[in-house]
Parts: sequence; structure tokens; C-alpha cells
Amino acid sequence: MMNIYRMKAKTNTYDVIDLDIINMMQKLKVITNHDEDTLIELLMNLPLDNTSLKGMWPEEMTCSYFGKAKEQNYDINLFSHFLVLKMNAYSVLSEHLKPYGEFLPLNVEGDKIMMFNLLTFAQENKELCEMSYLDGFENGLSTLHFNEDDIVSKSIFKSKLEGAMAIFCTDYFKELVEKNRLNGVVFDTNLLDIF
Repeated sequence: MMNIYRMKAKTNTYDVIDLDIINMMQKLKVITNHDEDTLIELLMNLPLDNTSLKGMWPEEMTCSYFGKAKEQNYDINLFSHFLVLKMNAYSVLSEHLKPYGEFLPLNVEGDKIMMFNLLTFAQENKELCEMSYLDGFENGLSTLHFNEDDIVSKSIFKSKLEGAMAIFCTDYFKELVEKNRLNGVVFDTNLLDIF
């Protein structure tokens, strides 16, 4: 049986960059012919709709570090549903990540950094997935299982049932990160634990 992990930021980690949906929309509006409302909707639904940003992304999007993220100096950061990679992590992981999404260049206070937009879903084993209920209404998942036949060829992916906000991976990706001593993320076998 293959191990699956939920990737998480280390405890007490700063968001790596100061770039919210409104900032991103304003920067993309200059490049695209979309109006503000269309861009906001696109960015809010991005993880679940699996929308590519590559065609509307600038050569590099400028932004600042958030809080003490620069001093934190992690190789890999989770930012919303994106992975944000320093160039040393990008050089190690880019070939392994490329089949599963797209790289979006950032300029963060003069530092070149890559943001990875994951565009790959894994099929859930719906017979083993259970919904949680609160007062008779669906309240998320109580168990999450993936179809092993589907994930055998994927090292990193997201889940539609979970809402596409988490990044999951297999042993292959975890070992790649650990073998190269890349820091910033932890790997949790509890797939639904957000903390």
C-alpha cells in the first residue's frame, strides 16, 4: 500500500509572500482584457476549476515578503493552494513537478522565486470516503482515500472532494524533498488535519 501525505507548513510559519487575491487581480488586469469581477471570480475558483494562469502571467510578478518570511528562509513554502519555491528547491523539483502543473515566476524584493500552480487531481476512492455531518448537514469529509491505481503514476496532486485547497503527495515526492534536505514543509499521514 502506498503512503500518502498532506503537505503542511511548519508550525508558526509566516506566509511567504504578501500577495492576496485583490493584489493578484490588479496585477493581472494590466495584462489581460478581463474585468475585475471576472478576474476575482477566476482567482477564487482557481483551485477547484483547475485554471491555468500561465497565459496571463507577467514575465515575473512583483511582490513583497510577508512578515519575517525572508528571515525564515524556507526552501519550500505553502501559500494558499500554491507551492512557493526558492530557486534551489526549484532546480531540484522542477522536472518532477512539471507534469503536474505550471510554474509562475515571482520577483520578491529582488529575489527570484517560483510559484507552482498544481493542476492535477487524483481520483478518490469514493467507497472509502465518508462525509461528516453536523445537525444533518454535510460538514466536509471525515475520511479521505485515493484510488491507488490512479495515484501510482502521480507524485503530487489535489482532491476535488477535499475542495482542492490541500496538496497531497506520495512517498516519492516526500523522499525527494528529504533526500535534498529541502526545508519548510512537513508531511502528515492524517490527510484531513489542517493544523
